[in-house]
This record gives sequence, structure tokens and C-alpha cells, in this order.
Amino acid sequence: MERRSHRSAPPVRRRKPAGSRGGSGRRPGGPRRERGLPPWVTLLGSVFFLVLCFAFIFFGARSCVATQEATQIRKYITSADSTLSDSENVGNEELQGALQDSANPDTAAIDRAADATRKGYQDALRNEEIPPEFENAHHYMITALGIRAAATEDLAEAARGDREGFEESIASVVEDYKFSDVIIFDHYIPASEVALEEADRMSDRNYLHEPKPFMDYEALGLSSASSRGSSSSSSSSAPEDLSALRDVGVSGVQVAGRSLPSGGNVILTGSDEIVFSVSVANGGEPAETNVPVEVVLNTRAERQAVPTTIERIEPGGTAAVEVRGFKPGEFDETAEASVRIGPVRYERSEEDNTLAGTVTFGI
Repeated sequence: MERRSHRSAPPVRRRKPAGSRGGSGRRPGGPRRERGLPPWVTLLGSVFFLVLCFAFIFFGARSCVATQEATQIRKYITSADSTLSDSENVGNEELQGALQDSANPDTAAIDRAADATRKGYQDALRNEEIPPEFENAHHYMITALGIRAAATEDLAEAARGDREGFEESIASVVEDYKFSDVIIFDHYIPASEVALEEADRMSDRNYLHEPKPFMDYEALGLSSASSRGSSSSSSSSAPEDLSALRDVGVSGVQVAGRSLPSGGNVILTGSDEIVFSVSVANGGEPAETNVPVEVVLNTRAERQAVPTTIERIEPGGTAAVEVRGFKPGEFDETAEASVRIGPVRYERSEEDNTLAGTVTFGI
């Protein structure tokens, strides 16, 4: 008799369909880990990104500063052009017509011209937005405008007097006007061109002032010789020798009683009054009168420029003038200070016309 086993047959394993769960061929134990970038590549990319950001900020800021400087320069030269054009219009229109008949001058027109020249001079003095490259040029413009303002005020005063004194005054102020023209033509314009070149803004040369004489002197019948001769006769002296040596220079500067050498520094205390004492030497042959002096103090808050004049310096002599009216800077601030004199009429060299140093505001 055949015996059969009562054990059940082992289960048969069947392959799961390919689309069923777990039949994707993945090994048990969770999803497969994907490969990432090496850490050093990520670090290098981050550093490169930061470098690009800093470069963008640096060159962007530099571009903004350059644009601001260019705008400041153009604003200054257009403002100076307007100021000088207004001054020339006063001379060639208002004043020219008032002096056509010297026997019967238009005193009201002369007074208006005096007010206008004074206003132009004061406006130029109050201008604080001067690019550093134009410091020298601005000094020349202020000097010329100051000469015109002072001469026109003298003319207005003489117009209220007798006829003979007025005619002599015309000859004298015309010489001052011509001197102001020389300063604009031979000093201000060249100094402005040098400033544009230093600032790499020669493209703005077209905005620079195109000067013309303050008045039509020939129309007044006053040539250089006749006006100079008339002016000389009024002072009982011979006509001026144009070949004579003319030269003035800064011989010394003191701030609050302390000597300020060229390139040096003066430390002020809280009780010191900011007073510049400027000594000017006349190394030329003739005496010099009405010598322009300007002191500039550049603090963090503002640019302070105070002009004045020295009435007379004898040949080979020295004269001094005190310049006041400055506001002190911040504590422990070191501000640039500069003194500039002249130029005087027919001066050939200006090498010693400037002295620059610094002033420190202490306790």
C-alpha cells in the first residue's frame, strides 16, 4: 500500500509584475542617494559670487562719484560764465551809456552799475561749491570782480562831485577795468583750462567763459596812453614804465600769533581767535597799490574765503594785513589753509604768490 505525505507542498514564488510596488529593481533599505557637488566647488562658487558683488558695488560707487564730480565742475564753470557775462554786460551796456557824455554823466545809471558790480563780487565770494581743481582760477575771478566793484564805486562817488575830478576819475578807473580784463584773459582762462585738464574734463571746454573787455574803451576816447597819461598827471608823476620789474610775494603768515610756514601746521586752542596775519613783500621797482589778498580755510563744514587788499607797498618794502572772520572747525580737525596774493599789474612771475599749510583745532 502506497503511503502519501500529509505535508503541504512548499509555496511557489511568483515574479511580481514589473509595474507592481517593489518591482522597480531597487534594493531594499530606502531610496538611492543622489551624488552632489564637491564642497570645494560650492565654496569656490560662493567666493566668486561675493567677488562679483564687491566689484559691482566698487565700480558702481566709483562711477557715481565720477559723475558727481563732473556735474560739479560743469555747474561751476557755467555759473562762473554767467557771473562774468553779467559783469561784462554791466560795463558794456549800463556803464558805457552813462559815460558817453562825461560833462553830464548819468549818475543814476552809474549807481546802478556800482550796485550790480558789488553784487556780482559778493555772489562770487559766497560761492562755496568750488571744485578743488578750480581754487586758483576762482581766486583770479574774485580778484577781477573785486577790482571792477571798487573802481565803479569810486566812479559813482566821483560823479557826485565836480566835473574836473570826475573826468580824472574816469581815466583812473578805466585803467582798473583794463587790469581786470588782463586778469580774466591772461590768468583766469588759462588757470581754468589747466583745471579742466587736471580733472580730465576738457570736453567741457565749450562751457568755459569767452571773455570780452569790460567796456569799449576806444568808444570813450581813452586809449592806453592817453588814459595812463591823464591818470599820471593827476598824481603828479611820470607815466608808468611798462618795462619795470613788478613782483610781490608772501613773506610770512601767522595764525593766532603763531608762524605758519609753507606746508607747516599750526595747532590752535579753544581760546585762540582765528586771525591770519599776512606779510607781503614788494620785490619790484615801482610801488604797488591795492594788492589783493585772499585767505581760504577749508573745514569739513564749509569752504571759507575772506578777501582783502593792502593799500600800498613801497619798492623793496613789506606790508602786513590781518584777515579775520573765520569759523572754527571741529575738535581735533585739521583743515587746509591757503594764502594767495596778487597778481599785480604786469607781474611776470607768481611763483611766490601762494602759501599753503594746515590748521588743527585743539582744546
